[in-house]
Amino acid sequence: MRKNSVLALLLTASLPFLSFCSSSARVKTEPDVIFVTTPPRVVMEMLKVAALKKDDLLYDLGSGDGRIVIAAARDFGARAVGIEIDQKLIDESVENAKRAKVADLTSFRKEDIFKADIHDATVVTLFLLPGVNQMLIPKLYRELQPGTRIVSHRFDMGDWKPDVSLRGYGSDVYFWFIPANIEGDWNITVYREKEDPSRQNWGFQQTFQVARGSDRRRKAVFREIGIYGKEIEMVVEDGMGFGSIMEMSGHVDGDIMEGTAKVTGIPSSGEYLWRGVRVKNGVR
Repeated sequence: MRKNSVLALLLTASLPFLSFCSSSARVKTEPDVIFVTTPPRVVMEMLKVAALKKDDLLYDLGSGDGRIVIAAARDFGARAVGIEIDQKLIDESVENAKRAKVADLTSFRKEDIFKADIHDATVVTLFLLPGVNQMLIPKLYRELQPGTRIVSHRFDMGDWKPDVSLRGYGSDVYFWFIPANIEGDWNITVYREKEDPSRQNWGFQQTFQVARGSDRRRKAVFREIGIYGKEIEMVVEDGMGFGSIMEMSGHVDGDIMEGTAKVTGIPSSGEYLWRGVRVKNGVR
C-alpha cells in the first residue's frame, strides 16, 4: 500500500473514530497477566483498520478470552491464532470458538508471546503495556515480513511512531506496517525506451519507516521518502539547478526496488521506469 492507499484504508473505518481506534484484550505484566475485556464494537473497528481479509492469518498476542481471534474468523473469514499464557483463558477461548462455530478457523496456544513463532502472520494485534510493546519491536522486525500490519489497542510503540492513530469509543488504536528495509547504498537506473538511461548512486539511512536519502555526487535532493510496507514513494529534485522534479513510486523486494517515475520540469519530461539494486547493506 502507498500513501494514498493508506488514506483510503482509513476511510473504510467507521466514522465514530474521529482520529483513529481498535482492540485486543489482555495486558501482560512481568510475570502476572491482567485480562481486560474490550467492547465488541472496538474489536470490529480494530479489524477494519487492519483491513483484514479472508486470506489473512491473524495472530493476537495476549488473546484473553479469544474475542479478537473469534471475530476475525466469524466476521471476516480469516484464519486466526491466539497466543495466551493463561490455560484457563485458553480453555474458555476454545469453548467460545466452538459456540461461534469457527473452531476450524481458529487455534489457541499456551505460549510466551516473546517465544511464540509468528513468522507467518499477516496481521498482528496487541493490547499490552507500553514497555511490553517496545520490547516486542525487535521480534516483530525479525520475524514478520514487510507489509505485515500491526494494530495495538491503547498503547503505542514509543519511538516507532504509528502510520495511523485513531481515537473513538473512549479508546486509542495505533496501526503500523512492517516497513521494507532500504538502508544502504543503491545503484538506481531511470530509463525508458529509445533513450539512454540515467544512472545514479544513492544512499539511504532508515529508522523504522522514516528514511533519509543522499547522493554523493549531489545530483539529487530528496524532498520526501515514504515507506509503506513493501511500497515506496520518493520525491526527488534535481540538485544541479535545472529545476526538474521526479515523483517515484514502486515496491521493494529485498535488494531490488523498482517502479515508475513521473519527471517534470525538463524537455524530456514524462513517464519513466526505474530500478534500484542494493550494492552495500546498511545497519538498521
